[in-house]
Amino acid sequence: MSNGRANRKQEFIADHAAMRWEDLEYRSPKEIAGIQNRLLARQVQHVAERSPFYRELFRKHEIDPRSIRRVEDLRRLPCTAKADLAERNEEFLAVSKEDVSDVCLTSATTRPVPTMIYQTASDLARLAYNEEAAFRLAGVKPDDTLMVCAALDQGFMAGLAYFLGGVKRGACVVRAGSGSAAQNWQMIERTRPTWLVGVPSLMRRMGEYGIAAGGDPAQAGLRGLIAIGEPIRGQDFDLTPAASRLEALWRARLFSTYASTELATTFCECCEGRGGHLRPELIVAEILDEMDRPAPPGQLGEIVATPLGVRGTPLLRFRTGDISFLIDEPCGCGRQTPRLGPVLGRKGHMLKFKGTTVFPASILSVIDAFEGVIGSYVEASRNPDGTDRVVARVAARDASLKKEHFAEAIRARLRVTPEIEMIAQEELAQATVQPGKRKPATFVDLR
Repeated sequence: MSNGRANRKQEFIADHAAMRWEDLEYRSPKEIAGIQNRLLARQVQHVAERSPFYRELFRKHEIDPRSIRRVEDLRRLPCTAKADLAERNEEFLAVSKEDVSDVCLTSATTRPVPTMIYQTASDLARLAYNEEAAFRLAGVKPDDTLMVCAALDQGFMAGLAYFLGGVKRGACVVRAGSGSAAQNWQMIERTRPTWLVGVPSLMRRMGEYGIAAGGDPAQAGLRGLIAIGEPIRGQDFDLTPAASRLEALWRARLFSTYASTELATTFCECCEGRGGHLRPELIVAEILDEMDRPAPPGQLGEIVATPLGVRGTPLLRFRTGDISFLIDEPCGCGRQTPRLGPVLGRKGHMLKFKGTTVFPASILSVIDAFEGVIGSYVEASRNPDGTDRVVARVAARDASLKKEHFAEAIRARLRVTPEIEMIAQEELAQATVQPGKRKPATFVDLR
């Protein structure tokens, strides 16, 4: 490694060590805001000087980067869309190619080609710092064994982040991957982890396989499950039925997280289970309503984020497309930082159904709570009168499950009932499995 690259790697590490960030969450809101504003001003200066995309943006809108000194000042900037990042990918690179240490790829769930996220050595150090903080928040200890059930290949960031964070935490990290429930169960039997990190549906399949193989997940010795990629709580912070069943299956506490490749930052909940804590030294989070105005605490809107400390592919006011809300009250754990509420769905997936706003994810969480369900998806189309027609299609291995069972459960939780259709497993696979994509398409929008 050249001396220049080594020095740049140390920039982030030295700065955070000097400020003793480990106690930042417990400082006064005023002090936290002051530190975040200082870091934001530094980040904006780096972006405006080094990113071709943002240099053009500041020039086009006649904005002096030095005038962006507080979180409130960000509102003067236009938001950055995922399409901007995808279509002008190389123009977001804010370092020289020789300073790039790693290339991550987005999951490409909304676009045909993954977007590249360039990371410097300091970005990798930041990624480890971020995930170590999330693990510490959840309760992972240095003497724990952490099994990572997420992909480390194909340029995906998730598995890399959890591995780096687990190592930084001092834990023993088992890189199990996300491919096979059977192989992961065998890995559990051999390595005896105390924590799992993975998508809830995969952790459920792992437990079910263990039972079928004559084992007992509840006796596996796990202390905690860290859920990634899928929601486990509703707007009231209660666990979804499927999440409650997952806790019972493993007899372990379930923790929710929110993150994305573009943000390179994790919102992880503490033992209170009342929202994912924001790391003020790592990210600025805004919630914007349908008119792109700041939404007050507790009101739903789109998450718009500005990661701090990122050097390779920095982003300002990045539209995530995810719907949630902010909580600005102190947490019961004693932390003073804001929290992000449960993610309820995608902005583009919002349905206006029988006078009620409904997200496909909310419908699917009710369906997936039933034992014997193989999978499901939601399809939306337009009725002749312009209203949304919503159909949930369900494949089940249990023949006793009828559409009336699902309709009643959805009505009880969401107060409205979509049409329900029972389908074969083959039809489910044809509708949801996308070649080359990591995640199944559980929402089909024909509107």
